Amino acid sequence: MPKQIISASEMERFGYCPLSWYLDLEGIDAEGDEVHSGVEKHKEMGDSLKSLLVEEEKSRETSTTLMTVVAMIMTLVTLALVILLISSDQLRQNLGFILLIIGIGWMLVASFFLYRLLVSTEKVDKLREDYKLGETDIETPDGLTKETPLLKSIEHNLAGRPDYLIKEDEMRIPVEVKTGRRPRAPFFSHVLQIGAYCLLSEETFQRKPAHGQIRYGFDNEPHDVKWDSDLRALVLEKLEDMNDILKGKTEAHRNHKRVGKCNSCSRRKGCPERLDK
Repeated sequence: MPKQIISASEMERFGYCPLSWYLDLEGIDAEGDEVHSGVEKHKEMGDSLKSLLVEEEKSRETSTTLMTVVAMIMTLVTLALVILLISSDQLRQNLGFILLIIGIGWMLVASFFLYRLLVSTEKVDKLREDYKLGETDIETPDGLTKETPLLKSIEHNLAGRPDYLIKEDEMRIPVEVKTGRRPRAPFFSHVLQIGAYCLLSEETFQRKPAHGQIRYGFDNEPHDVKWDSDLRALVLEKLEDMNDILKGKTEAHRNHKRVGKCNSCSRRKGCPERLDK
């Protein structure tokens, strides 16, 4: 049996270099300023997405409360007017005036909730504009949204958390955000990772996503990666390779002969197969 469940982010490292992925499992940490910078940028992005979802939840709650208060005001005012119009009894007329005054008081409460709703809506619009999300309905698999659990596949020994998911009816499109520059086409390792998320989304929600998205920063248009039979076969092939290594059936080795790639590798110092400069 495999020693551990494979994560989609591990598949990205495996796609970059199987030996680098294995060295990470062996406890050889990545080094370099770019590694730490990338981690910090990704954390900032994640915190901002959480802020967006929190503000949207606040907006929904405030809107619901506002509607409840408005309904209460309408009920009080209607009841007060009915009493004042049809009753000649002084006590009942006084009751009508009291109800009318209470209704006016609740209007002040409604004004407060309306103000909160406008402020929250403004924040949501600003965050959505910054991240070019438009009216897209999104979820993040981090406990903020109850609908989206950690994505798992027992059959393929795979698990993962995409940065967020786009909801299109019953379909969930996984999105992975990268902090580096936007290339003309997505890198192979990133395609492998988003393919893993597509597989997890399909198995978790029982609905095949049409594609996955890779975003290189929020200022650029995303790359759509089609989730088809070819990408599925590639993901399953690499998963089998990784599981075989975890089971001890095969060994991990460098998958390239590029000196430049070795020089920029964050685990170069601990790599037994590194190429000379």
